[in-house]
Amino acid sequence: MEHNRTFMPWFKDEVLKDLIASKILTWLVVGLKFDVISCKAYEVNNCIFYTKSMDEKSTIQNFGVTLEVESMQLLTSKDTNPVLGSMTYYGFIEEI
Repeated sequence: MEHNRTFMPWFKDEVLKDLIASKILTWLVVGLKFDVISCKAYEVNNCIFYTKSMDEKSTIQNFGVTLEVESMQLLTSKDTNPVLGSMTYYGFIEEI
């Protein structure tokens, strides 16, 4: 039980005094941040997108987002000839 209680403080001290520790390891020992940055509108390529709740207050809705992706696809699990295919995803921006 003593090991469980003292390991994380010891590990954090060891990692933080190691000047060549990886960024990921340093992030892990610093701990989680529970502050979430949230916005009600986002600008992408000069187009403004609102969250669903903000957009419902407007007369012109534009909270929907479409994303088209291309990837190599196989028709079956036994297929050995991948082909380039596209797939469209549609969704909307929600506040957390």
